[in-house]
Amino acid sequence: MNIQSVLAAGRSEVVRLLKSILRLLQWIVVFFIIVFIGMPIVASIPPFGKMPAEISGIQAVVVSVVMVASLSAIVGLLKSQIPGRIAWVGVHTGIFAVAAASLSLLPQWSGPITAATFALFVFTPYVLNALASRTIIAGHARAAASYARLTLLFHPFRQSRFYSSLMSAHALRSIEGKVAAYRSLALQATPDEFSLLNCFIPMAQDDWAAVLGQVRSGGATSAMKRFEIRALGELGSIEEMIANFAYASAELTLRSHDLLLCRLYVLAFSGRVDGVRSLLTRELRFLSPRGKAYYTFIACKAAGTLDEETRSRLESAVQADDDETFRKSARRHLDAATTTTP
Repeated sequence: MNIQSVLAAGRSEVVRLLKSILRLLQWIVVFFIIVFIGMPIVASIPPFGKMPAEISGIQAVVVSVVMVASLSAIVGLLKSQIPGRIAWVGVHTGIFAVAAASLSLLPQWSGPITAATFALFVFTPYVLNALASRTIIAGHARAAASYARLTLLFHPFRQSRFYSSLMSAHALRSIEGKVAAYRSLALQATPDEFSLLNCFIPMAQDDWAAVLGQVRSGGATSAMKRFEIRALGELGSIEEMIANFAYASAELTLRSHDLLLCRLYVLAFSGRVDGVRSLLTRELRFLSPRGKAYYTFIACKAAGTLDEETRSRLESAVQADDDETFRKSARRHLDAATTTTP
């Protein structure tokens, strides 16, 4: 991993941290504006000024914060191009309407009603989606599929249904079953979803040349860039992989978890054993044992320091796991090491 890629990754981390701090400061400013400016103004306007005493204090703050948050979310979503944004605009519009109605009709209960509505239809789906993303990255596909199905109870819209079906397909054990499920999903997929599925199919088959071809003809999303960087590593194009990672890091095209995974790919395929072990015991410590065994083996093989313990750990993972895709990919690396390692 050359010095340019390290500097680019470092700059991207600093920029991300600064953006997070700025977002936090913005919300703090909004909160103080609501409490010290907005609340007195609202209280002076009929009929809000005539509300019973129960609405004052914490309930008023809760309702105001949720209403402002929903309005901010609506504005941000309308400006964005994220999939499923229209459904989320509808959700936040409904929450704003519930908050306004409860403020007028049930002021003494407006705080709990507004908070419960926001928690059920915004916070809960967000947490479940985050859990699904984290567990799929960790290598626990069945748990990820369960979290994605639970999300549908609180956000039963098209994007969530597609994501749930994708996670369920990914959790299947056989390559044939995965491919059939992906192809079934592709029949009603949007163009972006179709491109994604066209990457998942060769990934299930451990065909990284096909993955690379699909990525380069299918778009430049964060997930696609992650697929490209791993494909280059799996195909042995190490310098190109490092260059792509440096560019993606500098341009901030990778989301936080994609950035971590891409860093793992670069370190592993370029033989940086200490870097891989550090990442797997810190930022990516939640990775499954099979994932840790896989990338540690790759790093040791690339560095020329492969020992029997590392090989045995991956062999054990292959024997214990019933995911055909993982077994095929791990077996390919094991067989290659058998012919190249003394």
